[in-house]
Amino acid sequence: MGSPHRFSVLLVTDNAEEIKSVSNMIKRQFPFFFIVKTEEDALKMILEKNIDVLLMGLNSLQENEVFYLHLLSTKKHIEKIIYRKIVLCSRDELREAFKICNKDVFDDYFVIRPLYDPFHILIRLRFIRQVRDNQAPNPMSNLSINDLSNYFDQVANCQDSLDDLNKESFEKLLGIVSSSMKQMKNQIVQNRTLTDNHKQEIGSLIDTHTEKHLIKQVSEHQSTSNASAHDVVKDIADIAVLKKERLQHPETSSIDNNSNILILEDDITSRDDIKLNLESAGYHAQTSGSAMHAIKMMQTWKPDIVLIDLTLPDMSPLFVISSIKNDPDMSHTRIIVLAKAGDKDNAQESMKMGVNEIMRKPLDRDMLIYKIKYNIKAIADAGQH
Repeated sequence: MGSPHRFSVLLVTDNAEEIKSVSNMIKRQFPFFFIVKTEEDALKMILEKNIDVLLMGLNSLQENEVFYLHLLSTKKHIEKIIYRKIVLCSRDELREAFKICNKDVFDDYFVIRPLYDPFHILIRLRFIRQVRDNQAPNPMSNLSINDLSNYFDQVANCQDSLDDLNKESFEKLLGIVSSSMKQMKNQIVQNRTLTDNHKQEIGSLIDTHTEKHLIKQVSEHQSTSNASAHDVVKDIADIAVLKKERLQHPETSSIDNNSNILILEDDITSRDDIKLNLESAGYHAQTSGSAMHAIKMMQTWKPDIVLIDLTLPDMSPLFVISSIKNDPDMSHTRIIVLAKAGDKDNAQESMKMGVNEIMRKPLDRDMLIYKIKYNIKAIADAGQH
């Protein structure tokens, strides 16, 4: 393990230019930051610099796994030198990244493609440094809590920045459209083969087309894009608020309740993750991997809350929602649908059917627990359970 006063980070990548901005940011915060490309250079750097954190940033998860395992086979004792190993991945590789970390090949993963939150990697590295230097991470120092609270405040307030950015881009786009149409009219005016009447008619057509079609379409597209971005940012902001609250008021004990929860999710990994997260907070959940099985379960067992994935293998999740809504014995049941990119149509239909919540996947643990707690309270307040 490295010196407690010299925290060192090594990035292995064959495309340093792709993550140049992140590398520069890490370098500013952690001066002992190194980048290598080959296995020979990585081994040499680990041994010479006593690397604390190894960041694996090759093109694919498989390449990263093979590279690291080959390092171990060459010098097995480097595992005692490196304190933490983080693999960089794409969003499409999340499931595989989780599996690799679950096998203890790597300790953690970080989504680098696309890069949503470059500052989060700094928080992880600072946390690792604290733990490595025997600074107890829990409870955290007041300084750490303040720093993280300020960070979550910035995330929660990022909607203002997004609105300003959208307004600026919209104004630029309208300026480009207006300028292009103006240039077109000027070229017509300078055309000597056209009569003045023709020039005036064509100019009028351009103005009408610009106002009624181009600007209208741009405005509608901008409005739709803003609404979608607003929804995503709101989810992130809500999670940040919850993270801050949990940081300042950590849970001291499990929740004691007898709530009945059904998780309808065909993906085994996602299903197990949700169940474990709920159990960690003291909730008990039954699971099902298909609509048919879930419907059969609910013939004799009426859950309080049903979490339904919007992509099921055997039938439409909307049919399951309809079955619950039409069952008088489940009038109290709260429905939370789990949506991912591409589920927009089903999500909109489920909202029309009166579901209680829509959560975007992958789920955040704190937000999940908050939603469960909120819906159980809603059932209790209604006196239905």
